[in-house]
Amino acid sequence: MKTSSIASRLSIMFALCSMLTLSAYGLLLRSSLDDSLTKQMHNELIFRANLIEPWIGSRTSPDAWQRLVKKLADLTEAEGGRVKYWVFDSDSTVLLGDNSLTEMGQVPLTEGFSLISSNSAMSSDHYLYTTFTSFDDENKELRFSVSIDSTAYVGTLNEFTRTLVLISIFGISLVALLGFGISTMGMRPVKKLSLQAKTFEPGNYDKRLDTTQLPTELQTLAMSFNGVLDRQKVAWQQLESFNADVAHELRTPLTNLIGQTQLSLSHQHDIAELEDLLGSNLEELERMTSIVNDMLFMSHAQAGEIATQITTVSLHQEAQKTLDYIETLLEENNLTVEIEGDAIACIDHRLFHRALANLLGNGVQHARHNSTIKVTIQQDKNLASVAVSNQGEMIENQHLERLFERFYRVDSSRSGSHIHHGLGLSIVKAVALMHKGNVFVQSENGSNTFGFTLALDQENSDKNVS
Repeated sequence: MKTSSIASRLSIMFALCSMLTLSAYGLLLRSSLDDSLTKQMHNELIFRANLIEPWIGSRTSPDAWQRLVKKLADLTEAEGGRVKYWVFDSDSTVLLGDNSLTEMGQVPLTEGFSLISSNSAMSSDHYLYTTFTSFDDENKELRFSVSIDSTAYVGTLNEFTRTLVLISIFGISLVALLGFGISTMGMRPVKKLSLQAKTFEPGNYDKRLDTTQLPTELQTLAMSFNGVLDRQKVAWQQLESFNADVAHELRTPLTNLIGQTQLSLSHQHDIAELEDLLGSNLEELERMTSIVNDMLFMSHAQAGEIATQITTVSLHQEAQKTLDYIETLLEENNLTVEIEGDAIACIDHRLFHRALANLLGNGVQHARHNSTIKVTIQQDKNLASVAVSNQGEMIENQHLERLFERFYRVDSSRSGSHIHHGLGLSIVKAVALMHKGNVFVQSENGSNTFGFTLALDQENSDKNVS
């Protein structure tokens, strides 16, 4: 389904608002005019009633009645039948005037202002005003009524209504057109942003939207978009670096395998030499397999996979078990390990051993000989932290934030890459993420500290702590 533009929707909303406003204003004006016309007819009827009523009260003879009949007939004729007069007795018998009211069954019974419907004697609805009077000699009660044709007044009201409707339609249409024009002008900065975005070329990670000439409302949007581009740039740089690192790490064992295989095929070898060749090739293949498995493990962690084989353990006891795996490595480097603190947590103890072993291996690799590696376990609210500190060379600040990236090494020459392929700390971060935690690193006062955090209760915790 095709969606309408913002300018179109704004113009429609402007038109609806103007329609509601003009309708309310028009109804108010029409009601005001209707009241004004009604009051005008009322005043005109009262004026005529007050003018004729003394004549009726002073007529006591038949001749006087005849003169009154002729007078009222002349008045009615002079006004083209627009005004009519009646006199009734107490039995509603018409003493003066035609019988149109009695024929319609609308003889006024009460004093006041009322509306009577049209009939053959009247061209349209009439407004009627009735008063009471009496003859002086007989003290007989009579009713006197005067009516006025409302055709002119109703015509004025109808004409005003038609004019008001036409003006309203014109006004609503004008507001809609102006609203569309204003909305289109207001959306020009958005179109400029769109045109800027279209000029972005693949591979150009430094280009950003120009926010200097934008309205305040759009500056926030453009700055957010630029922030996305900044994060995208970092992600692409990391991806490119990762691809280069993967290629480098896999190229060395592949080159070794190809070279050794080509060399063995160019000469005849005895069984012992072939066994040595196969053993060397197996080592390279195992190294490649280790890299691939570690990369798959980290990809699962970054995709949101969490630890599933959860058990409640003592982190101090599990750390002590981990030392048993690297005891030989510690003895070779004349290093000792101290474990301080404890916390009870629900974790996957296999992944915990792997992460801690990697941190200890990193500490052994960079610790001074005959020094002590310290493992500190602490508990803070719903998190447990495990830190491994060693005495060694200080790490520069520009390296600290990237130490847990895949294949990142402080030593750019990649010395020792045949033994360590640069995924140990990245695996630590993956384990922390799978336990809804994170990693941290510090380098100060001659001590380097690497660590990770774990959620104490994996089943009830639902947020990562950064």
